[in-house]
Amino acid sequence: MSTYKSFLYSSFLVIFLSSCETSFPTDTIDPTSSSAIVDSDGDFIPDSIEAYIGLDIDNSDVNNNGILDGLDSEGIYGDKFFDEQWYIYSQSSITNSSEVSSIRGNDLRILNIYKRYMGLNRGDNIIIQVVDEGIYAKHEDLSDNIDIGRSYDGLEPSSISQPLSTQDHGTKVAGVIGARAFNGKGVRGVIPFAKIASSNWLLYGTYEILDKVWYSGYGSNDISVSNNSWGFEFSTDTMFEEYMQKGSSELRDGKGRLYVFPSGNKRVDNGNANLQYLLNNRFAIVVSSINYNNKVSSYSSKGSNILTCAYSGESKNSTPTIGTTTIPHTSLNSGDNQTTWYDDTSRSYTYDFDGTSASAPMVSASIGLVLEACPSLGWRDIRYLIASTAKKVDSSNNSWVKNSAGLSHSIDYGFGLINPNAMIEKCQNSYQNLPEVKAIEINKNISLPISDNNKSNSFTLNIIKDIKIEWVELTIDIDHQYASDIKIDLISPSGTKTNLIDINDISGNSYKNATTANWMSGGFRFSTASMIEESSKGEWKVEVYDTTSGDVGNIKSAKLLIYGH
Repeated sequence: MSTYKSFLYSSFLVIFLSSCETSFPTDTIDPTSSSAIVDSDGDFIPDSIEAYIGLDIDNSDVNNNGILDGLDSEGIYGDKFFDEQWYIYSQSSITNSSEVSSIRGNDLRILNIYKRYMGLNRGDNIIIQVVDEGIYAKHEDLSDNIDIGRSYDGLEPSSISQPLSTQDHGTKVAGVIGARAFNGKGVRGVIPFAKIASSNWLLYGTYEILDKVWYSGYGSNDISVSNNSWGFEFSTDTMFEEYMQKGSSELRDGKGRLYVFPSGNKRVDNGNANLQYLLNNRFAIVVSSINYNNKVSSYSSKGSNILTCAYSGESKNSTPTIGTTTIPHTSLNSGDNQTTWYDDTSRSYTYDFDGTSASAPMVSASIGLVLEACPSLGWRDIRYLIASTAKKVDSSNNSWVKNSAGLSHSIDYGFGLINPNAMIEKCQNSYQNLPEVKAIEINKNISLPISDNNKSNSFTLNIIKDIKIEWVELTIDIDHQYASDIKIDLISPSGTKTNLIDINDISGNSYKNATTANWMSGGFRFSTASMIEESSKGEWKVEVYDTTSGDVGNIKSAKLLIYGH
């Protein structure tokens, strides 16, 4: 059992089981033909999918109820609770027991994408992996989309067991990504015709198993995205990024798998996504959470390494939350602690899903839609397109910093709400993939005492080579009695300033702890995406502050590592 179980969500057993691959009937539109991405009747469903499921490709309202088929919640082709899924299509409606309405237009803006792309991928479905504690694969809204051949059970890799537990985190995540659409069931995933490969790695968290899950297992080359909705604490382990690096370099025929993570739910404890090497490397796409009102969630950890944000909610009693799948017969459809809609008679769905764990799968699924539209994109291209097209939200928030390339970044929101529609428009408009990556590194011995008065203690690092920045890492060795009192800002040659770390609590209770107090000693790496597209050349400035009096420290050395092209 991995020692890293301590920083993951508390264990709950949900083991997935077999589900047959769905084949295309011979009398449908050929999903490999050009007509497979045409929506002839304008009902937000491509012709290939309508023919595949038995809908009339020339009739946009088969129920004759005044609602386009792709937006319908009624009948055998409707998604019963689609009206409640405000994050896909917000209609200013009340979607849970909070009695708070969603806001029209505050959603992922993916309806126009659905006119062409829903994960079917002309018969070669997009595959998204859910690395969690397993999925209830017999769920009525998931079973058709489970890819059992590429799933991995860490306990018995060669066999799949019956689901035995009522624990449901992975099932909720899977529903956000890929609950099946137009089947007369409950909800719809963001990419509803993608295949879902399950892994219960969180139950059996060894490196050997992670290698199979993230890199070398059966069918790994075909998996586009790995969604990892885990919880985090302080970590300097580099093994995770070594697996991610291999997957980014080799999988998807060399274009690279994408690895998506939540920023964490530690905001009230001064948590920061930059405190985990699992998250602050250039292969991890880190996602923060916003509420229905496009403002940062109260729990969402900040970090200069955050790339984008997506929707979630607070308590189901205070804001619209996320509707998704869950273990059958576990939700409550009445009473004071209601967690699903009253007409969910099988109690197989829930609106009690929030946290950054709910935001990450929206980004994973959005990336899947983009890769269906633009399959030649590499992993770095996806990161660039996210950064250059994301929607700026909560513009009055003082955390936004506009860099010299014209891109705005926030330690709360990354570059903003993921915008897959804009990503597709950009990648289909004469987009050229990024050239080969280049790296620049500079090391410097400092030996600078840190003033114990919250004043700036600064030093500079001079870069003489000029590349367009994609990612910046600063590893700094600070000997300090209470390193979590330290605030560090990084300023690029163009003047863009980002906060790499502020006062924080890495122990979960008190950072002034004998085992963690001097955690920057020997060097700790911080990272930022905020300088994307800027020039690397010139003088970089690092500002270090001791935010609390009564203790002393010394800056010993620093290393600046820049990736770009």
